[in-house]
Amino acid sequence: MFKFNTGVITVAALTALSFAGTSALAADPPSQNARDLKDNTCKDVMRLSGQDRDVALALAHGYVLGKKGTTKFEIDRLALITDKFIDHCLDNPKDNALAAFEKIAN
Repeated sequence: MFKFNTGVITVAALTALSFAGTSALAADPPSQNARDLKDNTCKDVMRLSGQDRDVALALAHGYVLGKKGTTKFEIDRLALITDKFIDHCLDNPKDNALAAFEKIAN
């Protein structure tokens, strides 16, 4: 099982949450670089490495926390969710990454 660095989770989750509030207020039209979280498969996320994967996972954690209407989180719980998500994606690369993450996180 992949053990995710809890320090990275903390920093990444806080960063994702801090940007979530400011980006929600922005009224700029979507750019050509705009992406939709719902378009990624597990395989897409598993292809990422290093900081790119850390950011993708932090964004997913922040998204789920935002949907729950909270900013509170437990580091150990986030690490457990991350590990379960990675295991799931390795076994099910064609699954929608966001749907899988939400199911695991809830």
